[in-house]
Amino acid sequence: MNRKLIRLPALLAAAAVGFSMLPRLSASAAVQKELTGYYGDLTFDKTVDIEDVMLLSDGLTVQESMRDEQYERADLNHDGEVNAVDLTLLKRAAIGELEPEAIYTEVEVPDKLIDAPIRSLYQYLPSVGEANILMIAVDFPDAKHPEQYSAEQIHTLTFGDENKADPCYPLESISAYYTRSSYGRLHLNGDVYLYTAQKNIDDYINQEIMLLDEVLGALDAEIDYNRYNANGDMAIDTMLLALPPSSDPEFGWSSPFWPCSFGYSGRKTFDNLFPGNICMGRWALSDRAGFNSTWIHELGHAMGLPDYYYYENAIGNGDGLTGEAGYLMMDDSIGDMSAFDKLMLGWYAESEVQIYSGGTQTYQLDSSQHAPGCVIVPYKELNGYMSEYFVIENVTSDGNNASKLYGWGQVFPLFQKGGLRVMHCDSELMYNFWRQPVALKWNNYSPYYDNSNLKQRILRLVNDGKGFFRSRSVISNQTSGFAWYDAEGGQTVDPGVTIQVGGFENGICSFTISQTT
Repeated sequence: MNRKLIRLPALLAAAAVGFSMLPRLSASAAVQKELTGYYGDLTFDKTVDIEDVMLLSDGLTVQESMRDEQYERADLNHDGEVNAVDLTLLKRAAIGELEPEAIYTEVEVPDKLIDAPIRSLYQYLPSVGEANILMIAVDFPDAKHPEQYSAEQIHTLTFGDENKADPCYPLESISAYYTRSSYGRLHLNGDVYLYTAQKNIDDYINQEIMLLDEVLGALDAEIDYNRYNANGDMAIDTMLLALPPSSDPEFGWSSPFWPCSFGYSGRKTFDNLFPGNICMGRWALSDRAGFNSTWIHELGHAMGLPDYYYYENAIGNGDGLTGEAGYLMMDDSIGDMSAFDKLMLGWYAESEVQIYSGGTQTYQLDSSQHAPGCVIVPYKELNGYMSEYFVIENVTSDGNNASKLYGWGQVFPLFQKGGLRVMHCDSELMYNFWRQPVALKWNNYSPYYDNSNLKQRILRLVNDGKGFFRSRSVISNQTSGFAWYDAEGGQTVDPGVTIQVGGFENGICSFTISQTT
């Protein structure tokens, strides 16, 4: 009996459903061939043997004894029919006279994420994958959260699902913010507990470790702290201690317990774990956007990111990056994370970071708020991105850069139109006597840092204060801030390249980098 392999009804059914049922490979995805079997392998065990011969023999005599997939594999000579010729070829393959023909399927290979460069320093909170955040809302006998929300209500306000219709969007949720910013490469879950301290709030001023030990010890029987150790390093990754807002009408920088992030310096363990990073501070739960942005910023520190604003001798309004292109979560506590942050945290795959290597090269970048991707112009050796370079990204006014952010009782318009942002990065490491990296060399606390804020900084904005680069912009050594640092820390070294911005089409920016020296 011969059987034709072409089955029109099945082909027509596939055409009717269209491509929506077929896997789509992204333009940047790697593809490899995977061995799925052999012609003649009718048992689908990736071998050709006597059992396959018996199945084909039965199939040639009893029409319904074989499935369609088996008939496709039984056509060993690829003539569109299965008959005695195929049976003879199969017998020869089964006894080793013929090498069976392999069947391969193209499969998408997940693009490998860059190992988070900031991990060369210590990361309390992993920046990729899934982690659980412990939040404890602390009341005091003389100072309580005025809202008196339940733990369930606080959880909904801080760790709920994404909701673009929420009036606080994009600060409607700590979890949703980080999922968007990381392109789904970091998922933060949260648990919320309530606690009332034994003493009045002023008794804990400059006694943060005493407060922390008290809170964790009191809740030890109720909480399994191992749930908050995602990286298995014998430390609780991080925790948020949310204190009541100050009754001081001048609530501000000088108020006790201004939100901060710090490492544990005590000696106690809880469930055999030391506390790792602690985010602690006062903020009103009723100011949901301000509350969430505060802890989003502090969790950035828990993952290893520094502040970009000035600590001393502030220039302008004190922000490290100014103008409409300067809104960043690790600077102003509003806006998205920058491309530099996302690079440091390992949120880019290797194929998503394009590195300029000389000559004239043209690039296209989708919005950082829509898809991962940036372009790096290195000065010398990249050294695992812990060096000096320019990072270029396409920024739009949606996602975590949504045009209105509500917080501190105010509306922040951010910017209505984005563009190309170029940042000058210097993430060189500082080492101890044993050549172990201990910090970013140009952070605000570093002994190498010049607090005039005019020399090396971890992050500077090219064209600072003047906004984004848009269609037909030219970025050259005449552009403010477009220079490498010299030996004295001054911005004087010609970068030797010019960037010509072409235009923006369907949100994608095209630009060309040309070597000039």
